[in-house]
Amino acid sequence: MIKNSGKLATLFLLAMFALFAPLAVVASEEVTGEDEDQQKADQLRKEVEAILAETDGQESERLLAKRAFCGNLVTHKEDAGQLVIDVRDEEKVGQYDEETVMVGIDRESIKPQDLEIGSYVVAMGYLNRSGPDELQIKRLVIQETPAPLVKESFFGQVGDISSEEKVFILNQGENVYEVLAGEADLSYQGRDDVAAGKFDQLEEEDKVVVVGQREDGNGRVEASKIYIFASKTGDS
Repeated sequence: MIKNSGKLATLFLLAMFALFAPLAVVASEEVTGEDEDQQKADQLRKEVEAILAETDGQESERLLAKRAFCGNLVTHKEDAGQLVIDVRDEEKVGQYDEETVMVGIDRESIKPQDLEIGSYVVAMGYLNRSGPDELQIKRLVIQETPAPLVKESFFGQVGDISSEEKVFILNQGENVYEVLAGEADLSYQGRDDVAAGKFDQLEEEDKVVVVGQREDGNGRVEASKIYIFASKTGDS
C-alpha cells in the first residue's frame, strides 16, 4: 500500500510539473520581452538626450551651411561686430567675434579697427539654415580688388561640337575660338519667334552670336549668352 502511495505521489508531481512548466516558460518569455522593450526605451532616451545636449546652448552642425561672401566692404559697425559687404550689387551682412581670424592684404594678422571701407574682402563662415540672412564669420581675408570682367560679342559659324563637354568651335573669318558653353544661357531663333534654347540644338554651320569673356593669351571664350540662328530652315 505504501509502495502504491509513493507511485501515486510521483505521478501527481509529474502531472503538476507538466501543467505549470509551460506557464513558467511563458512567464520567462514575457520577462525577456519586457527587458528588450526597456532596453529599446533606454537607448531611445539616450539618443534624445544626446541631441538635446548637442543643441543646448550651441548651434547644431546640421543647421549650419558653409558659405563665403566676396565683395567690397560698405559698412562696419565695430561696436556690434557687424559688416555689410556688397556682393554683386546685393548687400550681405556678416557678424564677427573675438574668435574670428582676420588677415590683411599682405597675409598679416589684423584687427577689426584695421578694416577700411571699400576694401575687397572674402568673408568665410557659416549661415544658419533657419535664418540665412547673416553670415557668422570665422575667417576674413583682405584681397586686391579684382579687375572688372570685360565681356565681348563674337559673331560666327559653329564648327566642331563636343556635346559631352558642351564646347564648340566658333569660326569668325580668320579667327577661331573655342567656346565653353557649359554655363551659358542659350536662345534659339525659330521660324517665328525666339525661344529658350538647348546646347543639343546646336549644329555645325549654325550662325551664332556668343557673349562672353575671352581668356588672356588664347582663343578660349567663357560664354555667358549664346544666340543661335539655324543655318537651315526647320523646327526649333
